[in-house]
Amino acid sequence: MKTLRMSVQGHKLEMAAGNGMFSKTAFDDGSRLLLKTVLPAIRVLPSSAIVCDLGCGWGAMGCFIAAHKGSTPVVMCDINARAVWFAKLNAQKNNLPNAKVWCGDGLSAAKNECFDLVICNPPIRAGNATMAVLFEGAHRCLKTGGALWLVIRTSQGAKSWQTRLEGLFGNCETVLIESGYRILKCEKA
Repeated sequence: MKTLRMSVQGHKLEMAAGNGMFSKTAFDDGSRLLLKTVLPAIRVLPSSAIVCDLGCGWGAMGCFIAAHKGSTPVVMCDINARAVWFAKLNAQKNNLPNAKVWCGDGLSAAKNECFDLVICNPPIRAGNATMAVLFEGAHRCLKTGGALWLVIRTSQGAKSWQTRLEGLFGNCETVLIESGYRILKCEKA
């Protein structure tokens, strides 16, 4: 187990990560960029809003969102049981009672229209079929007016995914292009 001391926009958290999961030694650049980009939108959400970190890994993005919006429920989910164990540990370790974590295959166990915002750094290496299931689940689980925010490297198919997401959501905006990454935002009409 590795302990990471991390800071994002004034919030400092101590996180644990370990073998068998994505980016086990540091907060990866894509997730950090997504978090930095989406935080202004999260800050203006009402306290009744519910945020989901889809494919949370060891919980870095979800924990930082929970720290920034202490009264807002943040749900984190991942298919990797070890990653979920670390995400739970990190939420407890940083005293984030508004963070809840579950292990599951995407949002298959979630109710329809239950989230106001979903963030995702998708598992590109899991393949397009897996990513499609994640994005379809996000669309199903978002409330009307809710948004999916995600990060994908341009070199790993961000443009083609933007086209596919436009087909699913009816819209998909490139919010930011930086350091080879694209931050995309899709709103549920």
